[in-house]
Amino acid sequence: MINKPETTLIEYLIAAFLGGILTGPGGMFLSTLILFLFSRSKGGVIYKSKWALWIIWGIFPFVITSYPSFVLSRTDIFTDEVKRALNNQALKCRISELDTKRMISKISPGNALYKTYIPETQNECTIYKSQPRNFKSGLRSIFFWNRELDATWFQIEINQTTGEAQKVCGDSSKLGCSEGNTW
Repeated sequence: MINKPETTLIEYLIAAFLGGILTGPGGMFLSTLILFLFSRSKGGVIYKSKWALWIIWGIFPFVITSYPSFVLSRTDIFTDEVKRALNNQALKCRISELDTKRMISKISPGNALYKTYIPETQNECTIYKSQPRNFKSGLRSIFFWNRELDATWFQIEINQTTGEAQKVCGDSSKLGCSEGNTW
C-alpha cells in the first residue's frame, strides 16, 4: 500500500474557489470532483501531479468553453473596432497623395468576431468589407453551438473621383447598422 497524505478539506475548498472564479458555478462543482478523482488514484505519479492534472482537466476545458460566450457578449466593442478600422482606411485613401495603384491595404485582418476581406483583384483602395466569423463549422462549432449571432457585415466603398465613402451594412436590425442599411 502506498503511503500518501489525504487531500484535506482546504485543498477541496481551494479547488472549488478557483473553479468557481474561473469557470462559474458548474466549474466549481466539476473542478472539485476532478480533484477528488485524482486524489483517489492509486498511482504515485498521478497523485504527485494532481494539481497540474487538475488544471489541465478541471479548469482549462471550462475556460476554453466559456471564452466564446464572452467574445460574443461583447459584440458592441468588436463592431465599433471594425467600423473604426474601415473609417481609418477610407481616411488614409482620401488624404493619400500616392498613386492609387501603389496604395495597398494595411487594414487589420479583423478581430475575434469579424474578419475583414479585401478583394483579391483590388490593387487600389476602393472596397473593404468586414463579415462576422462563421462559428457554425469546424472545431469552433463545439464551443459556439447554440448562439444566434447579433452581428452583420459592414462595407465601405470609396469613390475614386470624389473621395467620398459610402458605408453599407447588411441588416439594419443588428447592432451598429442604422436604417437604410447604412452606418
